Amino acid sequence: MAGRLEGKVAIITGAARGTGEATARAFAREGAKVWIADVLQELGESVAKELGEAARFIHLDVTSEEKWSDAVHQIVERDGRIDVLVNNAALLHLGTLLETRADDFRRLNEVNQIGPFLGIRAVFETMKAQGGGSIVNIASVDGYLPKNGVMAYASTKFALRGLSKVAAVELGQFGIRVNSVCPEAGGVGMVKSVLPEGIDPEAALNSDFNWPILHSQHGRGVEERLDDIAYLVLYLASDESRSCTAADFAIDGGHSGARLMKAAPLP
Repeated sequence: MAGRLEGKVAIITGAARGTGEATARAFAREGAKVWIADVLQELGESVAKELGEAARFIHLDVTSEEKWSDAVHQIVERDGRIDVLVNNAALLHLGTLLETRADDFRRLNEVNQIGPFLGIRAVFETMKAQGGGSIVNIASVDGYLPKNGVMAYASTKFALRGLSKVAAVELGQFGIRVNSVCPEAGGVGMVKSVLPEGIDPEAALNSDFNWPILHSQHGRGVEERLDDIAYLVLYLASDESRSCTAADFAIDGGHSGARLMKAAPLP
């Protein structure tokens, strides 16, 4: 039986680890040709090698318009099309507004916001010529329900949601769908890079995000929940979601939709 992405060509940024890697594996299982785009060459090549003929690694700095153009040219030259773009590459910075330097803010803006902007522009002509495509931008629950300490990160994710909606409105006439996914779980590697030494990133993430509203989430690790995100991105990449565009898809165990108060009545 054909896979859900059979015959499709996808490029996933930040796919050497974390959410991007989980998404690349899900896409490959469903028949897509996956281009793993990342600056982490050794990790990215390792993932591509493991996936075999279904995947190729391409070194990509998402902040460079020239590198985006080169990457799209290489992909189209080899595979003839680009059906799916997943803008997943991102940086995290922890710090209050007063602690965050302008350089930190600019650094996150370059990767988290300008990167997807350049990616959408880079694939546009190809998707237009072939009659459409699907663009999925990985935002965050912090992109609509932020918390203290993530001012720079949350700002970029709010902006990414706005970019997604405007792109969806402008590009819909060409059959190009644009949606954003807003997860509560993130790759351990990204979180580990900003935590003080000796702090377990898995424990840190679970302390904030292991919400009790959904019992089936109890005890599930962060890496396991990355597969949930990957399956949602897979749906949005597939033709099953042909009516979905300009939408935000929360995947956060219900955290952003409701609040569980133990003092209030429960069944």
